[in-house]
Amino acid sequence: MEKLRKDKGTICLFILPALFCYLMIATFPLLCSAVLSFADWDVAGLNGFIGFKNYIQLFTTDKIFQDAVIHTLTATVLCLLIQVPCSILLAYLLTKIRRGRNFFKVAFFVPNMISTAAIGILWIFILHPEFGLINSILRFVGLDSFTHVWLGESGTALVCVIIAASWQYIGYHMIIYLCAMQNISSSVLESAEIDGATSWQAFCKITFPLIVPILKIDTVLVATGSLRIFDIVFVMTGGGPNHASEVIASHMYTRSFKGMQFGYGSAMSVVLMVMCVLVTVILNGVFKRSEENIE
Repeated sequence: MEKLRKDKGTICLFILPALFCYLMIATFPLLCSAVLSFADWDVAGLNGFIGFKNYIQLFTTDKIFQDAVIHTLTATVLCLLIQVPCSILLAYLLTKIRRGRNFFKVAFFVPNMISTAAIGILWIFILHPEFGLINSILRFVGLDSFTHVWLGESGTALVCVIIAASWQYIGYHMIIYLCAMQNISSSVLESAEIDGATSWQAFCKITFPLIVPILKIDTVLVATGSLRIFDIVFVMTGGGPNHASEVIASHMYTRSFKGMQFGYGSAMSVVLMVMCVLVTVILNGVFKRSEENIE
């Protein structure tokens, strides 16, 4: 058995089924999309390859796509600013409580277990202009002037969708940080406490530096997930009003499956994939530089 575990041929043999499934489910469709992005493919079928015309149209004449890129990047930045700090804060607070910790862990994680469609419908009711919870509270405290048609106004629709998406996933990322914090040796924190360090100092000087590797991974997860945001946009606003909450994935869906422009939609998917790769590389570079500075 030991020989088999050390034999590279045996290792490859066991890896091959999983690798084949991954290639067929993930890599092969990506390659097909990349090829079809250079084609004119509509409901009538494949009409031939047209070179870079789809990409030229995306960045020159498709104003909706250009706005969708800005909205997607905005959503990514806001999700990072909301989800990462809130998740770290909640995880840190949970390490400080003894009673009810499991209850709060489950309570914060439950939204992640609910389908995004249900989350979207829930927030539609919360943000409803007439009987929604937000406007009802504002009216109750006498702030009627602050009520809005939250999902029907261009200035608030995208932000509301981002808040709903962040609310759903904060618990998931909180569990990741909580596990990282609980893996820190208690002797290190006790030594800092004996030396007179406050809770804030212990967090800044010990806890946070030790969870930076997890922070790096989680930041990439949040960023790439936000770039690919679609389902909650589709349920809550459909990209409206007047494309104010349109993101790349929702515009890609509209042009591909409603407009039957499959080649054009494939070009958008390639752009989205490249954006995910670039954001991942940039974030890894930022974290690598920060680690070098710390050293």
